[in-house]
Amino acid sequence: MQETQTPAVMFENVSLNIDSNPILTDITLTIPENSIAGILGPNGAGKTTLLSLVTGLQKQTNGKVTVLGQQMPTKNKAFYQQIGVVMQETSLYEELTVAENLLFFASLYTIQNPKQRVKEVLELLGLSTRANDPVHILSGGLKRRTAIARALLHNPKLLIVDEPTLGVDVETRHAIWEHLRSLRANGHTILIASNYLDEAQAICDSVSVLREGNLLLTDSPDALIARTGHSLDVEATPESAEKISEVLQKTKGVIRAEKTPSGLSIFLKGNTIPDTIVTTVLKTASVNSFRFRPADLAEIFQTLELSSSATTTKNENSPTIQKNIFKRYPLLGIFLIIAILCVLVVAEVWFSQPR
Repeated sequence: MQETQTPAVMFENVSLNIDSNPILTDITLTIPENSIAGILGPNGAGKTTLLSLVTGLQKQTNGKVTVLGQQMPTKNKAFYQQIGVVMQETSLYEELTVAENLLFFASLYTIQNPKQRVKEVLELLGLSTRANDPVHILSGGLKRRTAIARALLHNPKLLIVDEPTLGVDVETRHAIWEHLRSLRANGHTILIASNYLDEAQAICDSVSVLREGNLLLTDSPDALIARTGHSLDVEATPESAEKISEVLQKTKGVIRAEKTPSGLSIFLKGNTIPDTIVTTVLKTASVNSFRFRPADLAEIFQTLELSSSATTTKNENSPTIQKNIFKRYPLLGIFLIIAILCVLVVAEVWFSQPR
């Protein structure tokens, strides 16, 4: 029988309040070892805060956070030798060279043979030719790679990266993705926070979607896209867009249709065949062009929120909620109590009369 791996990170019903304001609410999440897990969400969703709980920089208000088998936060110094952290700000010494920065941080980790280790991480991140360059002359992408190299000096089991490709060009993005994939192949677990769906598709084994501190779902990137659908962008006149929108309201497989400055965006369920919808559109009105594409991250958030809202509405109308009718209408409960008391008084008087 194959031995079950211990999860690298576990959140069990974790909430965090700051000054009575809920920042994270009831997060339950498991990240397996030797994987790349992405935390997706817009600015303010709680991504960086969630990472701060993993690193022990903040303490949760409720629930339990376990990282590499250690309950967080912890004062165990040996534990922190097992994690590497790259936050949004690179925080490098600008006047020192790349190699000097890494040697300095290697001394903080008391790494044996630091020069050899610095050479290894420079090669791993493709920075060997820039080792003697002062940091202040580097591009944003090279600084980002240097920060990741610094986090890898002590060969951590868990690497935590907040916005791994923040402010870098397309070529550097792909280079960083390749480096992260190679780290996973070498047995590292990587937890990233990102605003980019294409980044999650490129490198993540799983993605967890946060919105206003709530975990909407956890799934593979492909399953997330399939679940939230694709988009058919139609370029048409406002009159044609209006006709198409009206027809599609009753068309199977269509999640919703939104008017755009150039026409209409039609959001389809993941298993919907686009040819059928295109045929319906062309039969309804004339269009200039159309394009089929995956939904972007903002559109996925909106779809998930609509699904969540529909579920909430359904639950509010369920028998379970109806059992709490007295909480919703407290006066009804008072009238019922008065009525019961009146019946008891009448019954008492009736039975006390001599027969």
